[in-house]
Amino acid sequence: MEDLYLYTGSFAVIGTSIGGPAVASVVAGDRSIAILLMAIGGAGMLAVAGYESLQTDPEEFTAPPLVLLALVGAACLTLLGTVLPAVGGF
Repeated sequence: MEDLYLYTGSFAVIGTSIGGPAVASVVAGDRSIAILLMAIGGAGMLAVAGYESLQTDPEEFTAPPLVLLALVGAACLTLLGTVLPAVGGF
């Protein structure tokens, strides 16, 4: 797998995990500064991930393996933190 797609995919997962519940809260009528900032930040991460994956040549992109590992780990943790409360009531 190309490093670029692993890199930008991780950012997309993190942005969705952060922004999705925040947007749902805004739509439900719960508005606060923290929720609005999370919604804006999540949407920004999705936009940047999409832009980077479209504008960067995958053959020229390089990222240190430790950075990729950290991003994939962060994506897994944010996804887990989003899914567990919805499924298990944690």
